[in-house]
Amino acid sequence: MTNGSKRSSYAATARRVVPVAGGALALAMAILMAVRFGAAEFPLTTMMRALADRGVAHDAAFVLWDLRMPRVLLALMIGAQLAASGLVLQAVLRNPLAEPVVIGVSSGATLGVMVLLLIANFAGSIDSSRLDAYDPTWTPLVAQIGGVGAAFGVYALAWRNGTTPLRLMLMGVAVSAALYAVAMTILAGWGSSRIEVLLTWMSGNLYARGWRDVALLAPWALATIVLLPPILRVAQVLSLGDDAAASVGLDVERWRLVAIAYAGAAAACAVAIAGPIGFVGLVAPHLARLAVGGTLVRQAPCALLCGALIAALADLAGRVLVAPAEIPVGAVTALVGAPLFLYLLSRSSR
Repeated sequence: MTNGSKRSSYAATARRVVPVAGGALALAMAILMAVRFGAAEFPLTTMMRALADRGVAHDAAFVLWDLRMPRVLLALMIGAQLAASGLVLQAVLRNPLAEPVVIGVSSGATLGVMVLLLIANFAGSIDSSRLDAYDPTWTPLVAQIGGVGAAFGVYALAWRNGTTPLRLMLMGVAVSAALYAVAMTILAGWGSSRIEVLLTWMSGNLYARGWRDVALLAPWALATIVLLPPILRVAQVLSLGDDAAASVGLDVERWRLVAIAYAGAAAACAVAIAGPIGFVGLVAPHLARLAVGGTLVRQAPCALLCGALIAALADLAGRVLVAPAEIPVGAVTALVGAPLFLYLLSRSSR
């Protein structure tokens, strides 16, 4: 191998490794800050002692272990799941604006969870003025039924002897708006004393989430990551166009539906725990493409890191900017995500 080819190989390896390593370092720093800072702040030495031994500094240990650590872990998993969903959808639909919100997944999952809460409220099993008072065991499954069901509905409505990415996107926008309108109608009819609490959840919030929610989401997040590489290989072929995918023997409609179902399930689980959170699934894949480029499989680690980092920093900002009050994480991602996405679009169009 010549010196020139060696240098080219080293440069290509560095282009893949450096952004991921940098993202991992930034994520580690974000985790440290998210655990340390909040309405109550502790010296670094106190924090380290409390994390190492819960019997030391009881108040600090309770805040760090029982209040902040679960939120940080949930933000990481939710961000990664939304990033995986966005990465797949943008490739399959061949549209840089594709994300779970656009094809109705977020609205369908939100509506499913809201119907579950409504039924539980009428059955008398929860106090609907406190969203942390109900057993969330069934919410991921119900959210998946709502989110994936909405995606399947979009697919069926877009079918005209086959589907096209453009028709799926347009139908998804319409279905998403309709499902959101139904959710708001249910919310308005539920009772004025409960609207504020439910609106907080609908804005995307990790308030009062604990280890129970971490244990509930972790298997779904693990399944999302394990299934991502084979889905991305199919999505990579679909991103080349229907004719090119069919020419290599791929059943375009079947695998497009499978990929959309995967993306819907990944995003719906995140919605079940935190409510709809926008822009993470939209921005994270763009950051990965700018950072490492190449195939979807190469972009995936960077995209997952970016999604986790965005969600963790958004939750941290929501907790510290107006402490002791909180800004919902979904509101922070919307405020920051919109200008960031416009910047990314301007960079990518050069």
